[in-house]
Amino acid sequence: MEKCYSCGNSIKTIKDKPYKFDECGINVVLYGITQYTCPTCNESYASIPNLPKLHRIIGTHICTKRKALLQPEEIKFLRKDLHLKAKELALTLGVTASTVSRWENGKKEIGEAHDRLLRSIYMMYASEQAHHIICEGILELFKQLPAKRKKIKQSTEISLNPQEWLNENLTTY
Repeated sequence: MEKCYSCGNSIKTIKDKPYKFDECGINVVLYGITQYTCPTCNESYASIPNLPKLHRIIGTHICTKRKALLQPEEIKFLRKDLHLKAKELALTLGVTASTVSRWENGKKEIGEAHDRLLRSIYMMYASEQAHHIICEGILELFKQLPAKRKKIKQSTEISLNPQEWLNENLTTY
């Protein structure tokens, strides 16, 4: 029997319950994740295998599936997964650190050019980390984005099953 990290009492195993993966800062729901809860202290845990690969899948999803301009939480997620401080991302994109800060706190919307550049940088990084191309047709992807995008409401939830990041061959977007 497994024990609670907080109180040392026995914990209950939960399977087949969607797990809200809030730790990444964006709206992601994972399916097929083993979760644990302590009936004594109400502490809960989740077992998430291969977290770096999961982050690549989430970042790739953001870059390839989101048609609107990047949202503040998406910009922050991409920056953190790139292992960059705001100042480093600013230097990379040719803007000031305060501009990146305003994008991430929602006080300023990212522009078309910087949105495309950040997506491109992330996709190249993700491809490098995976040691193979995970996004074929990157030029087609950017051609499909309208030249002038309006701020639109679109679903922010990303729903994933472990097979989507544990599979050796990543799904090509």
